[in-house]
Amino acid sequence: MDFDLRQWLLILGPVFIVGVLLHGYIRMRAGQNEIRMKLDKDFLSKSGEETDLDDLNLLRAELPNGGARVIPAEGEGLGDEYEREQGQEEVPVLMEPVDVPSVSAIDEPIVETPAISAGNEPEPQEDAPKAPPARKAPPARAEESNTEPEQPSEPSSEPKPEKFVVVHVIALAEHFAGQSLLELLLGADMTFGEMDIFHKLDHQGDPQFSLASAVEPGTFDMATMDQFSTPGVTLFMRVHELPDPTSVLNNMLAVADAIAIELGGELRDETRSVMTPQTIEHCRQSVQEFQFKYSA
Repeated sequence: MDFDLRQWLLILGPVFIVGVLLHGYIRMRAGQNEIRMKLDKDFLSKSGEETDLDDLNLLRAELPNGGARVIPAEGEGLGDEYEREQGQEEVPVLMEPVDVPSVSAIDEPIVETPAISAGNEPEPQEDAPKAPPARKAPPARAEESNTEPEQPSEPSSEPKPEKFVVVHVIALAEHFAGQSLLELLLGADMTFGEMDIFHKLDHQGDPQFSLASAVEPGTFDMATMDQFSTPGVTLFMRVHELPDPTSVLNNMLAVADAIAIELGGELRDETRSVMTPQTIEHCRQSVQEFQFKYSA
């Protein structure tokens, strides 16, 4: 028996329709057993509000963060469900009060845990830059300083102060004769020179000590030395300009002693006091201390 296309459509069409209806019925039955819920943050009643509680309220209170929204399985297509979730604001279920009998079994009200709003959240504080720890100076090592041997004191590098030594030779008689004084000075290697006085020079020609007349202006005239006379002479040395002032002092005292012995006189210091052996020794020690302190 041959069937054309129309007969096949008449036979298979009702079968296809019945299959579609049967499939839809099975999906509907299966959807009735599923419970779809979405948590609602604003559903729970706040503290102090009186709300009638039913079994559904108890269920919502026991869920995390409060209420839940039941998504119905019937009467809504997938497109409507997607449009509600994406394009519209979520509206909590049971916004209006429903008259239900109160549940006496619940004695304590359900209190919602206050959520921290975004505005009340503490702002994270940036870590302030920490200053680097200060380095502590190493403690002084007292033990080492106590055990170190004492170093010999070095000569001071500070500028030398000026120091002079003056020795007067005063004639015991009225005066010293000029010609006799000249012969004695030349015999002691004294040289007539700068400032018209006599000088004792070193091997480089620098003066070590000098000799002048005790009468102002203290000069000598070599052309009239045979007619010249003086009550005394003055010998002086610049200690601060000499590399070995102690040796120069000894030479100057030797010349002064020679004049006093040969021409008849006595030695006196810068205050015109008589120079005793103790005075001479004190002067020598003073020069030695200066030399030790300021020698190069």
